[in-house]
Amino acid sequence: MKKLLVKIFVILFLLSSNLFAEVKPTLLRTVSLTNIVKSPSDVRFNPAGTRIFFSDYHSGANVLLQFDVDTPFNISTIDFNSKVELATNGGVDNIQQPQGFEFNSDGTKVFAINDGGGFNAHLLSTPYDFSNATMVADDGFHFKTDPDPDINNNRAVKFNNDGTKMFLIDAHTVTGGKRIIEFNLSTPYDTSTVTEGNSFAISGTVAAAVLQDFSFDDDGTRMYVIESRINPIATFIYVYKLSTGFDITSATFVGKVQQVFESLGSDGTNGTPLGMGFSEDGMKLYQVTYQDKAIGTRDRVHEYDLICPYGIVICETDAVTAIGAQVEIAKNVIYQNSSTIFKRFDWLRRNDERTNLTNHEIKLNIHNPILAALKTNLENSLNNIEYTQVSLKKENSKINKKNWSYWSHGDISFGRVGDTASSKPKEVKTKGIMFGADKLVDKKIFGYAFRYGNEEVDIDDGSSDELDAQTFSLNIYSSVPLKNRSNLNLLFGASYLMIDQLGKDQVTGQRNGKQIYTSMSYENENEYTKYELIPFAKLEMGITQFSDYTDFGVVSNSVESHERLTFKTGNISAGLKFDDILYLNEDTISRNGFIEYIYDLTPNIDHYVKNHLDNTTLKKTINTHSLHNVKGNIGFEYMYSDGRTIAINYERFQSLDKSGHKDSLLIKFGGVKKHNANLDLIYDPINDNNTKVSYLKQMGNFNLKLKSNYSLFSKIPDYGANIEISGTF
Repeated sequence: MKKLLVKIFVILFLLSSNLFAEVKPTLLRTVSLTNIVKSPSDVRFNPAGTRIFFSDYHSGANVLLQFDVDTPFNISTIDFNSKVELATNGGVDNIQQPQGFEFNSDGTKVFAINDGGGFNAHLLSTPYDFSNATMVADDGFHFKTDPDPDINNNRAVKFNNDGTKMFLIDAHTVTGGKRIIEFNLSTPYDTSTVTEGNSFAISGTVAAAVLQDFSFDDDGTRMYVIESRINPIATFIYVYKLSTGFDITSATFVGKVQQVFESLGSDGTNGTPLGMGFSEDGMKLYQVTYQDKAIGTRDRVHEYDLICPYGIVICETDAVTAIGAQVEIAKNVIYQNSSTIFKRFDWLRRNDERTNLTNHEIKLNIHNPILAALKTNLENSLNNIEYTQVSLKKENSKINKKNWSYWSHGDISFGRVGDTASSKPKEVKTKGIMFGADKLVDKKIFGYAFRYGNEEVDIDDGSSDELDAQTFSLNIYSSVPLKNRSNLNLLFGASYLMIDQLGKDQVTGQRNGKQIYTSMSYENENEYTKYELIPFAKLEMGITQFSDYTDFGVVSNSVESHERLTFKTGNISAGLKFDDILYLNEDTISRNGFIEYIYDLTPNIDHYVKNHLDNTTLKKTINTHSLHNVKGNIGFEYMYSDGRTIAINYERFQSLDKSGHKDSLLIKFGGVKKHNANLDLIYDPINDNNTKVSYLKQMGNFNLKLKSNYSLFSKIPDYGANIEISGTF
């Protein structure tokens, strides 16, 4: 009861602190652009943060500017000697005094717009590099009059993540309103294919101010609008939440923060706030100010720290990345189980001729006449629990068909799941150990295996968020021989997952999961070419269900409820194996490995999350990370004649169409010993039910004997034990 009250108190404290703390940018540094960018009106970085871009609004400038940055995303390290200019005043639109500009998703195209409705685009032969730019033919639109004649003052342009939607900000319409306008593009990033869509009115702003710029977060579920005013009055950044990403009709107002104003300049004007931009991880905000109608000290770029990704007014966890990481954990559990068990099949075939790797010979000597009649049956029963290695290829005797072979496997893997348009990269570390037992039944392998795994995921979004997962899996597997030296390997499994979500080393949410999965592979053991390549194909499918949970966060306004999530995962693959064995007297060396192409069948997954600040439920879509992948493995195993084994195995999983990889390393030391031991059980019911147990173990020239006695039914039992060691020479 006490623990429950403490937990309730902590939750209430977190809720109250989250609801009343203000989330606003913190000014970190300011850099002067005087006489460098004469009137900066917008600012962008390349994704790596090694290059910064400005638009110049000063009369007669008509350029976009590019500079290198020595320390990524640090404006104090801008190299102003690296300036590259891109003229915007060519072509049909002949853009004078550009204001807003934007890149396409891969940085090979840049768009510029001015407040008179001019709009043009340039192709970049090198992404995010103005050095070799080519102007694109006129798109046929003048966005002050066409396709919407009510547009009065365009100042910024944005796209959704795939370029099928374009957004303009109308500082004020001919009727005095302020709005965001949406356009649909039938061809991504081709503005000649636009048709006007919805618009969203911005209300409640400062009457004397105009809308200057706007931006979205990485998945389009938050929108930020800034206003500007030459006179030194308070202006704000307005924040909206979109229940569906990049759907401005679903926007609801969340709150606003006042922009940081500088003191008045000597000419009586202050730094007028213009364009804004975020760092790639959303942890920094950048804004430019200019000195109206003059070149002066107010021309600056400002860098702000945010306490969470895109943390203005409201903080939310990066649900797409966090839930995406949980999905990756579920997929990895299936992958680790199936990969390990199928390695077991390979090992059995590789060591097929060693059918007696371990053998515990147990001898029972019973010296009581009452139990003597049971001696033969009991002894035979115990002897049948031999740990005898079964064979996949050769038919063993009937007694061996009843024997179980026991094995274990440890693994360590580490890697990085790359970023996508809506998900941040993740560093992954996995450790696991598996125990299994299998036997041969009518030329078929049948077995069980249990795996415990621990997976740590560090979400690389600047928020210090992590996931820690404990997983428990039970597998049933079989290998069935087919015609023409081929095999069908089958696996069925179930797992239980416990996932802790952490922020700044504190547990902020806990989620449980359960899954079932199956995997099957077909292999043809007829070697092809002189390298003895073996073709194989594999199918893997799974269904996972995660419980609902609440993430209480460690930053302001981040209390979120996540709904229960059920999803399917799967992949299909094909490849070639090789397994070359060298015989060295009675020892062997195996050189083995494979190359495998994997196509991910996992569909996009919709997940619903509600923030407690505004009780708005958002749909987040977790996209498949990489459809096309390749996996390679190389290993060596040295087996001594007495059964000792030393093996090392390296495996690489590489995404082909997205940045991502995982490396796994297995180092195995195995030992096999034959035990010659006698177990004596002496029970005498006539002499006070006295029972004696002795165990004799032969170790070379020495004998180790353990003895004990016990009166089974005495109220005050007498018992003792002693150890004897003897040797013969």
